[in-house]
Amino acid sequence: MDSLLTDYKAYYRVRMERYEGDPNYPNSYQSEKALYEAMNSCNELSEFRDKVGNLMVENAIALVKDEESARLKYFEQHEETVRALAPKRILEKIDSAQSANDVAMISSEAEQEVSNLISIDGFYDIVRTDLIPLLEDLEVTKQAVIPSKYEQDRQRSIAEIEASIRTRVQDVHEQARHWDPNWSLDLSVIWETRHRKKIALDDAQLEKRLNQIKTYL
Repeated sequence: MDSLLTDYKAYYRVRMERYEGDPNYPNSYQSEKALYEAMNSCNELSEFRDKVGNLMVENAIALVKDEESARLKYFEQHEETVRALAPKRILEKIDSAQSANDVAMISSEAEQEVSNLISIDGFYDIVRTDLIPLLEDLEVTKQAVIPSKYEQDRQRSIAEIEASIRTRVQDVHEQARHWDPNWSLDLSVIWETRHRKKIALDDAQLEKRLNQIKTYL
């Protein structure tokens, strides 16, 4: 047997064995097995060209399906509903791929679409990073026990903090609408796990702050 053919058979066997028994790569294992069997049945290397058929494209599809299924499982476990959209969309379309280029395009387009959605969703961070701290400062300023001679200073500070809150709310709307012209700060989104888990307040405190924010929308 041609030594090059022997080497190729060994190569495809190793590729198949890499996924054998791995529960995360069931599609890839079956695809690599089909490739190995096609190669192993050849008596001459030139035969592989006729026997391989569409197996290379199916191999690429299989790998994408396994990897995106794993990503989807992870994102769903952690309730990352926006990030989960990319693997969902890829898995919905990947079986329609007819070429390696199709495989790449389907993945690339879905990732780009969802990358934009992730960026838009990121504007909700303003509640945690800006608005809640400003509201806490406002509460401390209002409740501070001070000599009466500093009352004007207190009122000035209150006005400045409230102006800052309004400015931040206005700015985030302007920025987000470059991405989505219809975007508005929907405070119910903050209760979704991907945002809620980042805010170190109990539910009662968070509800209080969100109700306060509503007065500035």
